Amino acid sequence: MQETDYINWWEATNEIGLDEIRPTFINLFSRAEFLPSIYHPILYKYLKNSQIKHWDKELFSFSYGKIQELENIIGKENMSLTLLSNFQLLSNAYQNLLDIEERIVLMNRFKGSEELKAKIFSINIYNDLLNGVFGELLKLFIAFESTKDNKDLSQKTLTPQIDFLASPKRGYQKITDLADSNIRNAISHGGVKAVGSKMIFSYRKGKEHLQHESTVYEFKDSLLRLFDGVSGIILSWFGYLCDENISYNEVYGNELINEETSLFFEKLSMSTLLTTCDKVYQIDINNEAGKRQHVNVEFIGTDLDINSRMFLGIYTAERVFQLRKLAIEDTIMIAFKSPKIVNSFFTINCSVINDLSRGKTTTEKVSQIIWESGNILMFPINDEDRNEFEDSFRHYSDIENDDFYITEIEDISSEDKKRFKAVAYLKRAKRPKHVKSVVGEIIEQIKILENYGFSSNKVKYGKMDADLIYLTVYKKEVRRGKDRALQPNNDNFIAQVQYDKKMEFPIRNGFVDPYLKLRREKMIEYNWNPNF
Repeated sequence: MQETDYINWWEATNEIGLDEIRPTFINLFSRAEFLPSIYHPILYKYLKNSQIKHWDKELFSFSYGKIQELENIIGKENMSLTLLSNFQLLSNAYQNLLDIEERIVLMNRFKGSEELKAKIFSINIYNDLLNGVFGELLKLFIAFESTKDNKDLSQKTLTPQIDFLASPKRGYQKITDLADSNIRNAISHGGVKAVGSKMIFSYRKGKEHLQHESTVYEFKDSLLRLFDGVSGIILSWFGYLCDENISYNEVYGNELINEETSLFFEKLSMSTLLTTCDKVYQIDINNEAGKRQHVNVEFIGTDLDINSRMFLGIYTAERVFQLRKLAIEDTIMIAFKSPKIVNSFFTINCSVINDLSRGKTTTEKVSQIIWESGNILMFPINDEDRNEFEDSFRHYSDIENDDFYITEIEDISSEDKKRFKAVAYLKRAKRPKHVKSVVGEIIEQIKILENYGFSSNKVKYGKMDADLIYLTVYKKEVRRGKDRALQPNNDNFIAQVQYDKKMEFPIRNGFVDPYLKLRREKMIEYNWNPNF
């Protein structure tokens, strides 16, 4: 099976970085004469991602050497078979590493104290690094040791895995030393506390209760050392895959490969340097229109203009159609998520893709068919100068006085209207007349709030008064359960309220509105609980 040309063309024509990847990693991997293009997106991250690019070169070299040592002992065929049959351990470690990288970036941007960073971020990150990345890599090496000894040597938990590989007979101590034994024992068996700038690790060894102390700075250094170390180890395995030119050809249609591994390679084969195929899943649909298969494909990454999304989407749909051997009655949805674009998608019938594959139509015609079908939602890139991090964590403080408590304030503005929604709890209002009086005050408090816009799309924002406010009003404060239900039989529910300067009242709830009592008073609409 040949890899599709459109990915190679796209990376060379529309993305920057390919010229840097090839010389860097061909020189690094001692036996690679060329780099299988399927690994370009991974190698690009090792060059450019803010955390992974600091991978530990010493750990890479050690692990790379151990891999070659294993191959010399068990042979190429057993090496390839063992790696592919246990590949989910490597793919899990890699994908967990990417998730943890995002959390480290978030931790570094957080402006709280080091003590608070430790409590919120670093303790949990270290734990997940141990179990979700480091532990998976240990299992992978143990799988090869099992092949070498021709018996199952697997260990169930982290401590025996480390002890097994750290033995002089196995010789992995340089890797196992990455996990600080005191920190590991504390997380696994006791507890970790951050008190000021001090970290206290409490754990049990046999019948003894022990404590180890360090500073929050030393702990963060241990975390980054572990992250950089496992990054280097993972890279060494991808280096071996490049050396041996093991790619999707060895996976596709291979009955010995588990589904998780096949899916990893499928997603990788549809990823570019900057746009990652994040999800692919297939569902059965059985409705009045008949039975069919439907495949969803989701991309994340850089902001692409509409034409670029259409190009990648159409060729991706063709690839999915071919790889999954779909029927012409099946359908495919391609979705895109990126920082400065509202989530976009289109759905296409496989009959159209079949015509494209057989040369009966062109991508331009396919694009036209998609637009005419109406099964498409595409938004332009927001060209405003935005701070994505600030936009993601925008927060409106709760408002409280003796009469009410306003919470869950959220900006729901559109391009031409400044809008808020919120939840209000009334402390003393017992009758509709009292409610109206308090609601009027609540609206005055909310409508003067400044809003700030979004990274993903342009909206009306600033210090001007809000055009519309959507409010749910309750008696007592609750955050879940039946007392939050918008139903007449909920004694805690008072009303849904909509303030609209233009008195158009566009927000409707088709599930709830028919059971409520509608009343309008100039710019305020009340959907009362009829039992209030």
